[in-house]
Formats: sequence, C-alpha cells, structure tokens
Amino acid sequence: MEIIAIPSYRDGGLNEIVHPKFGRCDSFTFITLDNDEITQVKVIENSAADESHGSGTLAAKIVNNNDAKKLIVSKLGPNASMALNSLKIKTFQAPEKKILVKDLLDLYLKGKIKITPSEDLIIGKNLE
Repeated sequence: MEIIAIPSYRDGGLNEIVHPKFGRCDSFTFITLDNDEITQVKVIENSAADESHGSGTLAAKIVNNNDAKKLIVSKLGPNASMALNSLKIKTFQAPEKKILVKDLLDLYLKGKIKITPSEDLIIGKNLE
C-alpha cells in the first residue's frame, strides 16, 4: 500500500486540476493505492496556503501527517524541498501543464513520471 499526495485546486479529488504551487495549493488530494489499484481518495484543505511565509514547510507537514510518502509536484520552494527531504517524502516531477489529478495519476502508474530529487524541483533552479 502507498499513499500519494498531489496538490490540487478548490475541492480536490480525481477530477480536479493539479495546482502548480505546492505551498499555495487549495487542497491536497491523497490517493491510496494497493497493487496499483485506487482504494481511497481523500481531500484535505491546505491550511498553509494563506500563511504569509513558510507555507511550503507547513504544507510538507500536512503531506506527512496524512501518511503520504510520495508527492507528485511540478515545482517547490527551497524550504519546502528541505522539509520534504527531512520527512523522507519522495518527490516525482509533474508536467508543467494543466492536467487533471486522475490523468497525472495515470501517468505515474504507467511509469511516465520519474522520481526526482526535491532539490531539482526548486523554482528557478534550472534558470541559473
């Protein structure tokens, strides 16, 4: 069994659009898989989204507190990256395009989304 977290807009869930901002997403969709079959979908509001600073670190704690050990995300802030590393949450890079949670999960299940060190997902890292 594995639990995967995906930042999402508004109400979250499989039919919601993936949110491009980890710490500022509206909600997290947590998907429990057992032998690549969905056994549970849970949506948790991102209470860190409105924080003036530290939203990424707090969001990482939300992911951890919901037992997810994998996160599919397009970009992270540096503090979120450090927090996820310290919590031993594996990160996978989502495509930087508008995509539904269920379609992103399908890409993951087909092996088209690879594990990516969180430090490689830091915003602006590849622009240096």
